[in-house]
Amino acid sequence: METIYIPHKMGMNLFILATFLLSILIGWMVIPQIVLISKKKRLFDALSDRKSHSGHIPRLGGVSFFPTFLLSLTFFLGLRCSFGYVFEPDVQIDSFTDLLFLISGIVLLFFIGLADDLSGMSYKIKFFAQIISACLIIFTGNYITNLGGLFGIYDINEYVGIVLTILFVVFITNAFNLIDGIDGLCSGLAMLSLIVFIWWFTWTEMYIYAMMAAAMLGVVVPFFYFNVGNKNLKIFMGDTGSLILGYIIAILGLKFYNMNVGSDIYGFESAPVILLGLLFIPAFDTIRVFFERISLKLSPFHSDRRHIHHKVLKLGFKHIHSTILILVLQIAFIALNLLLKDININILFCLNLILGVIMVKTIDYLGKKKDVKITAGKAVKVKE
Repeated sequence: METIYIPHKMGMNLFILATFLLSILIGWMVIPQIVLISKKKRLFDALSDRKSHSGHIPRLGGVSFFPTFLLSLTFFLGLRCSFGYVFEPDVQIDSFTDLLFLISGIVLLFFIGLADDLSGMSYKIKFFAQIISACLIIFTGNYITNLGGLFGIYDINEYVGIVLTILFVVFITNAFNLIDGIDGLCSGLAMLSLIVFIWWFTWTEMYIYAMMAAAMLGVVVPFFYFNVGNKNLKIFMGDTGSLILGYIIAILGLKFYNMNVGSDIYGFESAPVILLGLLFIPAFDTIRVFFERISLKLSPFHSDRRHIHHKVLKLGFKHIHSTILILVLQIAFIALNLLLKDININILFCLNLILGVIMVKTIDYLGKKKDVKITAGKAVKVKE
């Protein structure tokens, strides 16, 4: 069979779509079985004061993520090669190297997350595993070397870039892990990010990365349904799912970053901030909560109810309505950053931070106002 070094766009788009559809199909079949087995073995999410649910609900939905992602992706990558839709020789090595190290990192997080979901695990061990997984990415050469003018900085020292890359991957992995607090929120935010990545990597003809995003998106879609829309088969993703989601999104984000910064090919000169906008809600919320805890002399990983979803729930919204509101806010940040991609990177960065602060302060104000009304209502009732 003749080798085609420049793949046909329509054919490649079909491979991306097929990867997505196979992933959906596998997830749709596997997740209900995980629910039934979890109920039979009584593998439920432990109830506590900081949890926002009631009843016995399995938390092993994330167990389906990695096997589904791997099967869908590798199957259609194999078909691509069989049909001659291969990469340019120089890109092929880099892409498969990235994939191999990515899978190595996911395997580590899969086992750590699964152990935590089944029996609990210290955050220190989880944090160490995240650092190791982040370090694996350095071997691909896919690390930060340029800040694109953020804070007036462009090229940076290689070792500084490696440290920043590790911090970035660990931070985003944690951000998705910590935002997983109400139904559909973590998976919904992940779907938004993955959809943008599929579009962008397809547009730039980096098809293997588009297939990675499609494989992950495919299994998250049925999970979202069972997590939000099916009471009988309701399931949580647990740390297994949120860690893997955050890690994959971090790696795809890093590739997006490096393909844009210092390059005039793709036109996203403010790529560092555009990436921040794409991940704004989980990223900003994690930084804000960490600083609040540290200011109170608590561990950054201290369990409490300071996250944005806890604040929105305090307004009286149900889980699904809180999720929809936060997803709409995230869509607004994505749209804002894409529309303003040509303005100065530092102006765009400050605009994001200002809007983030306004968003949280507004939610806090509405929450306090609601508390005052409730307190006044109770006082009137007692007086009567």
